[in-house]
Amino acid sequence: MSKKITLHIDENLYQRLELIFEDDEQGLKNFIINALRNHLKTINSSPEKKNDLESYLKKGISGSRTYGVKGQGW
Repeated sequence: MSKKITLHIDENLYQRLELIFEDDEQGLKNFIINALRNHLKTINSSPEKKNDLESYLKKGISGSRTYGVKGQGW
């Protein structure tokens, strides 16, 4: 089931899209959907990587040798 979203974009961006897609409304819709999907893929993978690194660094005790090996405290 699809949902409708209304976007408010600046004039410059609108003109660029209009030049590229002219009267191809379906092409514009596909472009926007694909752009959003690609951007969401990068967003979904970023927090996991950040949390993994953060968890890894928190495992070491401050001042310990292993903590320094992780790039902290040396």
